[in-house]
Amino acid sequence: MASETPPTGTTKTTDPHAGRPYDRSGDALILAATLDLLAERSYERVTLDDVAARTGKAKTTIYRRWATKDDLVLAATRSIGQPPEVAELPDEGTLRSDLLAVVDSPWLGGPARRIVIFAGLLSAARSSPALSDAIRLEITEPYVDVYRRILERAIDRGEIPPQLASRVPILADVIPAMSSHRSSTSGGVIHRDFFVAVIDDVLLPALGAGAT
Repeated sequence: MASETPPTGTTKTTDPHAGRPYDRSGDALILAATLDLLAERSYERVTLDDVAARTGKAKTTIYRRWATKDDLVLAATRSIGQPPEVAELPDEGTLRSDLLAVVDSPWLGGPARRIVIFAGLLSAARSSPALSDAIRLEITEPYVDVYRRILERAIDRGEIPPQLASRVPILADVIPAMSSHRSSTSGGVIHRDFFVAVIDDVLLPALGAGAT
């Protein structure tokens, strides 16, 4: 006897045990809540149960999509997207002002929230190579590239002596590297004064530029 052909426009289920397809419409809410929780507490204190309670989603819904906390945090990291400065560099007229504009960026809710989120992610990354790679590709490298482009533009403006151009690839990493280290030793709390000091007392002097 010939098998029946499903009517046009319908789909025949080949797996008799297949359940209802997973609804991804709530993913953005879950991932945003995960970042919020990372900002509020350390990675070690965040659980999938916390995410379920924060979003009003059933725990089974979250576990069905992400089997472990590491999987969920990795997905949240990849959902962050690149800093807006990647698409459009700040142009405040001076090197120092441009650097501070990146520090003060409203991305991810502003510098205070952004720093504690990153601190939580860096804590988790110590035991997760996949998360470490995601942080590097999604966050660190784009940030370093923004600083590199700002420094190169400052050379074009005449704010940095052209003979110091060879220092740019290394010095572009100064703010991200020092802030990452500081956040890992201060529980994620970094005040704006720290960034101002790094810019005025470390980066600009190394580039032969004044704090103007």
